[in-house]
Amino acid sequence: MVLAPHMDDETIGPGATLRKHAEHGAEIHCIFITDGGGSVSDMSEEELKQSRRDEIEQVVNILKLSSVSYMDLPDGGVSSEPENIRYLKETIERLNPDVIYTTPYIDAHTDHTATAQLLADTLKEINREVVVRMYEINCAFPPDFINCLIDTTDQYGKKVQATEVFASQTIAFDGFLELNQLKGNLAKDRIPSAEGFIELEKRDFIKHCDALQQKQLNFPKLFKQVNRTDTLLWAIFKNYDQKKDFYRHSL
Repeated sequence: MVLAPHMDDETIGPGATLRKHAEHGAEIHCIFITDGGGSVSDMSEEELKQSRRDEIEQVVNILKLSSVSYMDLPDGGVSSEPENIRYLKETIERLNPDVIYTTPYIDAHTDHTATAQLLADTLKEINREVVVRMYEINCAFPPDFINCLIDTTDQYGKKVQATEVFASQTIAFDGFLELNQLKGNLAKDRIPSAEGFIELEKRDFIKHCDALQQKQLNFPKLFKQVNRTDTLLWAIFKNYDQKKDFYRHSL
């Protein structure tokens, strides 16, 4: 199961890994948290919402997703309101996933942070164990904290193909893809492409999110999005020591 705050996060973050899971017979269920209406685009809000759903229909086939569903929260308005927790709790109990992929708490987009907290708050009400993997999206993980590295060399082309579907978006995707190639250097024997995750048991994920929530940090001011190759190094290393401290003291 993958939580995607916006329609493209499922591709940018764990897209190649999801495709790899599917190729090995797994069911992949994607929950889109927001309606995507606040994304950068020249279209009207309603046109953008519909366009983004149309794009996901293509991505479903490329990544071999088993199902998609939509919470339809306002873009920029993700929260742990009781009704949101109830929806996610019912979905998790129905799908009974072995692994849940989510955006990290430490991220330059508030919806990504809020999605991680929403999952943490929901898991507090679920009486079963589950593995949580935080996927890299806007804020590159410090390599020391990546404890799950997936060789996505064979699926990299499909991930590129999926990013090309998102014609509704005016942002660049090249930085995200370059990051996957850089992650290949973390393997014992270098590989062309990899996706890195921070994998946690349920209780450790909840502890991580709650510890950071108490600090009331403004991540969008601290960190820079990694979507462009020409600013990738700046985005990776902006306030890098502080980012490492956040992970060190919350994991």
